[in-house]
Amino acid sequence: MDSRALVSISVGVTGFILGLLTPFEGAYLGIFAGVAALGSGLVGWIVTRQAVDTERRLSMEEKQNKNLEESLSAQIQARLSAEEAVRSLSAELSASQQSELERTQRIEEQIREEVAAQTGDPGRNAIVDPDSGLYSEQYFRAAVEARVAAARRHLRPVAVVLLQVMDNTGDSRTPADPQLVADYLLATLREADTACRTSRGLYAIVLEDTPENGAVWTVERIRRRLTEDHDSLMIWAGVACYPAHAFEVRDLVGKASEALEAATEWHQDRIEVAVTEN
Repeated sequence: MDSRALVSISVGVTGFILGLLTPFEGAYLGIFAGVAALGSGLVGWIVTRQAVDTERRLSMEEKQNKNLEESLSAQIQARLSAEEAVRSLSAELSASQQSELERTQRIEEQIREEVAAQTGDPGRNAIVDPDSGLYSEQYFRAAVEARVAAARRHLRPVAVVLLQVMDNTGDSRTPADPQLVADYLLATLREADTACRTSRGLYAIVLEDTPENGAVWTVERIRRRLTEDHDSLMIWAGVACYPAHAFEVRDLVGKASEALEAATEWHQDRIEVAVTEN
């Protein structure tokens, strides 16, 4: 209990007792005085108690407000730090993308030079398939060499996909329109990927920085887009990945070819993944 309230009550009680001890003829006056003092003490105690409660409540509210201010300040600081981190990450990502683009351009230039050296033709005819507008088979083989070499240096996966797309319109099964297939391939693949057409009419794709599951998903997206718009088309695909299925380029392409051959044994769309030898 607050000391101020105790003093007030003590004064009232003392006055009341003294009133009782006075002579009889003055007892009523003493009792009245004592009662009045006691009442004053009780009123003082009640007022003091209310004041103490008010002070305690104000103190708690002040503490809560201070905690709230500190929490808001911490949240604001955290948000500023997060925004700064996002800006920094965006700058790093932009620089990384620029570096990746430059690396891709360098590899493509190396591939063009290698194809030109192999064919003796530095022009467009050596690297572009005339029927589809995709890269040629010579470009594909040079691209696999370059992509695997880069993947070996940077410890990244590379996927090779061989596609055969057939048209079942009518009673006969014929190869699908090369330009139609090329349009769907280019609309689905990333800029860093390479789409080619071989002399046998197969579609050869090099997927950079892509493991087995990513390659299968990419082929599935191509299959869905083609067959949803052209239900007469049927797609077989063989997938092989470096380094999961082969370390050398010749073996990698051979694995993809074997997987494609297994897929063609089915009388429906089929994606086969190369078998890993133990």
